[in-house]
Amino acid sequence: MTESTEGTLSVHRALATAFRTVYDHPVSMVAISVGWVLTSLPLITIGPSTLGAYAAVRSVREKGYVDREEIVTTLRNHWLDAVLFSGLMALFPVIAVLYMDQFITTGTGYAGLFGAVGVYLAYHAWVVFALAFVSLANGTDVVEAVTTSYRWSVERPVVTVLVGIVTATLFVVCTLLTIALPLVFPALVATFHTELTADSLRPVGN
Repeated sequence: MTESTEGTLSVHRALATAFRTVYDHPVSMVAISVGWVLTSLPLITIGPSTLGAYAAVRSVREKGYVDREEIVTTLRNHWLDAVLFSGLMALFPVIAVLYMDQFITTGTGYAGLFGAVGVYLAYHAWVVFALAFVSLANGTDVVEAVTTSYRWSVERPVVTVLVGIVTATLFVVCTLLTIALPLVFPALVATFHTELTADSLRPVGN
């Protein structure tokens, strides 16, 4: 089986499992999604809110319910890491936009090149840090979370591309359904990412 076929199948299985999890635990999933939306409103709290959502999804996946104590412990250990992650996830798109704007305005070749590179780096960084959130929720330390997630993305280029495509597609579909965006999308995406990396991003020894 080729890497492309295997990667496509793994994404399909993770997505199917994510939908099944949302269907089997609707109250918990809606609570996670709404909780993420409300706690992300100050913007600076997006990182910790996202980490909390991944920790909540993990507890539902493994225990069948939202373990508040586990979420609090995860946030206590990694809230600052989560803030840093969210800041870096915002930095790369800003750089890409600035260079692309300069390219559109001036037509400068180097600006277009740096803009294109910035778009790629922004996309790759988003995937890596999203998976790093999964690792932190699994109890991994921050350095291992980032390095393992980066290695995962490099070793699985097809899946790395598909992660972004599927996540963007889910966003568009949930947006078109309106109410599904705040009630389903955050938990569904967190579950999809968690299922996709369930075995490969566990800390050493687990």
